[in-house]
Order: sequence, then structure tokens, then C-alpha cells
Amino acid sequence: MDIEVRDYDHERDFEAVDRIYREVGWLESEDDTKAHEELARAVYEGVVFCLDGEAECAATTSLGAIRHLETDLDLAVVTGVTTSRVARKLGAAKRVTAAAIAQRAESGSEVASLGMFEQGFYNRLGFGSGAYSRIVKFDPATLTVDRRFRPPKRLTKDHWRDVHHAMHERRRGHGGCVLHTPEIIRGELAFTRNPIGLGYYDGGTLSHFIWGRTEGEHGPYLIWWYAYRTPEQLLELLALIRSLGDQVAVVGMEEPADIQFQDILETPFRNRRLSDGSKYAGSHRTHAWWQARMLDVPKCLAKTHLETDDVAFNLELSDPIAEHVEAGCNWRGVAGDYVVTLGEQSSARGGRAASLPTLRASVGAFTRVWLGVRSPSVLARTDDLNGEPSLLADLDRALRLPQPHIGWDY
Repeated sequence: MDIEVRDYDHERDFEAVDRIYREVGWLESEDDTKAHEELARAVYEGVVFCLDGEAECAATTSLGAIRHLETDLDLAVVTGVTTSRVARKLGAAKRVTAAAIAQRAESGSEVASLGMFEQGFYNRLGFGSGAYSRIVKFDPATLTVDRRFRPPKRLTKDHWRDVHHAMHERRRGHGGCVLHTPEIIRGELAFTRNPIGLGYYDGGTLSHFIWGRTEGEHGPYLIWWYAYRTPEQLLELLALIRSLGDQVAVVGMEEPADIQFQDILETPFRNRRLSDGSKYAGSHRTHAWWQARMLDVPKCLAKTHLETDDVAFNLELSDPIAEHVEAGCNWRGVAGDYVVTLGEQSSARGGRAASLPTLRASVGAFTRVWLGVRSPSVLARTDDLNGEPSLLADLDRALRLPQPHIGWDY
């Protein structure tokens, strides 16, 4: 059995990767394959795992940015990891993902992120779980947003450039992500069955919109993508969704970072009880679907600006990705000893300072601390992180951050 891990080449590998996507159920029709090829030709960069010359596992990545408080960092997103039926249990997914991440780290990306299929697998490559997202399904007629809205423009799959621009320019807070290549959105829209797209062009560009999938006469409608630049635009979108309640029984969407949906629903608990068990059941589901990890600790800390007195400590960082990176790769993770200062001008440099306390952590756990997913004192009990109680208390005070909200489905 001849095994090779190498860069993805579209002309050489697309047919095999397309077959893998069909085997795992990501593609179903000829139209899907056409959309997949357009996406792959424009977007795909990554690594394939080959058995006897044929690609049997692939990891693709795209470039973007993730916001830490008010500062953007260079982001590499793993947009897909797929393994064929004949390459299972060979360590292929770990190898191609590690190789793809290493490539992006060597080219300057500071953070990596991905959507996980299950808790734990990508922890082996140094990833730590992000914050919870809240998926709400509700009767749109029960929205209590009482305001006028304008007739929207109908959006189609041909509006992908407008949608990407709106996503890029949307209101983003801590943790907010963007992916730079517009064709990514082209692929997302092309794969949408029975789409609904409605939006507004304020100032000459698409400023706020919703996009999703419909099912039947009364729903469910599932809104996968939305963007807005101001709270007023968010309220207009919610009023627009409310107007669908004359016909649609249930709409599902991720809760925006700026509101609590329970505040704008009429008798939410009663409506959940009344609809329980039906096709149109209301629900509120919470889960962490994304993970992240640092690729360059000094660069990440240099872009970290906290409103706190300086906290200095030694950091002993472990990184499991090293054992999965291909031989000959210059970047082999971020494990090592650092002297870290957190404050208005944060920093990390290699070495140790004998006078400072020490924090020991995996890169995944430290990334979670840095993003504010959970406090250091809590992660010291539930993740791979430990330090003296006084240091943990100081870090708790320094890292009182908003919950990171990605706002981009990858």
C-alpha cells in the first residue's frame, strides 16, 4: 500500500475528492457536483492523503480574520475534512489536517479554527472548544418586535458577491469571523435547497439580509446566514421575519450576539409546551460547534489589548500537533516556554523568569482562556490547564471578556 500526503491539485484530485464528498453524504445530485467544482476551482487549497496514487482523504482551508475585542487577527479556517470509505482508521484525517494547518501557520496565519463533527477529535491537534451558540426555533408570529419594515429585495444564488460583502461589513464583536474569498459564499448559496433570500440595499450595497432554506407551505424555515450593521437593521430583519408568521409556523436561526431571543418572544415557554412533539415544535438548543487554536503565540498576544493592570507569568505550553505534522515541515506547533504579560500592551517571548508564577496549559486550553470561552479557574478543573490559585485569580480578573461569537457558519 503506497501512502502519500501532498498538496491538493484540482486537475488531478477533484474527481476523487468529489467522490469522497458523495460517499460521506455531502453531495447528492449532479447540480451539487457542478456547484462543487466551481467552488473547488476557485477556493480549494489544502492537502490530500493518497492511497496508491488516489486521493482518499482531503483537508481544505481558507483565509480570513477573527476579532479579539477590537483587533483582527489573521485566521486560517479548516473548511472541510473528509475521508473515503476505504481510508478509515489510518490516521488520514489527522495527517492532512495537521499538514494543512502547518502550511497556513508557515504562511503567516495567527489562529486556526474549524467546525467539529464531535468533541475530542480535533483536540488531538491542539484545538479547544469555542463558546456556545444558541439555535432557536420559534413561531414567527410570536415575535414582539413592533415596528414597521420596508418591502425587501428578493435575493437569489446569483447575489453571492453581495452576500459576501454584507457578511464582511456586518456588525462584528469579540470572536466575530470573516472569510476573505467571495466564492465561499457562492458555494454556500449554490448548495441551498428551496432557498429564501431577502435583504435591503442601504447606501447602495446589501446592508442587511437573511438567507436560508424553506420546507413545505408552513415550514420549517431555517435561516443559516444573516447580517446587519446596526441594531436598527437587526430589528428590521426581525420584523420582516415576523411578517412570515401569516403562513409559516416555525423559523429556526442562531441567536444574534446582540439580543436574547427570549426577550422578544411572546410566552416562549407556553408555545414550546403547546408545540412539543410536532413538526413545528419550538425549541432552544445550545451547543459549541466550533474550535480554535493559536498558531503563533507571540503574534496573538501582541494583538491582545486588555483594560487591566499587567499580569505577568511563565507559560509552559504543550501542543499535540507536533506528532502529526509531516516530516520536513518547518512549523511543528507552539509548544515551549514563554514569559507572558497580559495588559493594555500584552506580549509573549520565549524563555522563563524565575521570579514569576507559572501557568501550565495545552495550546487548546490556553486559546480558550485567551478568547474568554471560560475563566482560567474553571478551565483549571475541566481542561488541561493548571497554576497557583493566586495566578488563576489574577487571570480571572484580567480576562473578563465577552463570549466570542463567530457569526459565520463553517
